Formats: sequence, structure tokens, C-alpha cells
Amino acid sequence: MRKIIGQCNTSDFATLAHLSGLMERGEEVDLTNLTNRQKVAVRVLDHFINQNIPLKTLSKIREVLVWDMGDGGAGFEYKLIDPGDSETLAILRGYR
Repeated sequence: MRKIIGQCNTSDFATLAHLSGLMERGEEVDLTNLTNRQKVAVRVLDHFINQNIPLKTLSKIREVLVWDMGDGGAGFEYKLIDPGDSETLAILRGYR
């Protein structure tokens, strides 16, 4: 059974933009003082970095749902600011 394990949105990414540089350099990020939404945003940032998805893509995303896929993995569902943005959709689909 799949279930949603987290959710974040554009404002969560904007709040954490300064962490992306640290994460890209492979530095550890302390999550203890972050909200649950911010922790999910860090997870999405990490996913983007690991999959070489350009971080500028985050500015095109309204919301992300993170799903527990039941096999220990996570699935990411993206809701775009502009649902007709086929370029961003192609970028995100290319990294599945």
C-alpha cells in the first residue's frame, strides 16, 4: 500500500535555498531545527542533486508530494505552477 509521507511547496524551497550549495558539496545538513515540510524539501533537494536535475527547476514547482512506495523507496509527485509547462514536465519525467 502506498501512502503520502511528506509534502512541501515553493516557499519551503525558497526558505532553504542557502542549503543547496552545502548539499551539492556533499556536506551534512542538520535537520533538527527544521519543520516537517522543510525536512521534506531537503529530501527533494537531495533527490534533485543525486539525479542531476537542475535546481532552477524548483522555481517551476508549486508543490511536491512524497510517496512511500512500499518497497523502501520514495516516489515524487510534482504539481507545477503552470500545468501546461511541458519543458519542466519533460525534465522531471526524464529523471524517473
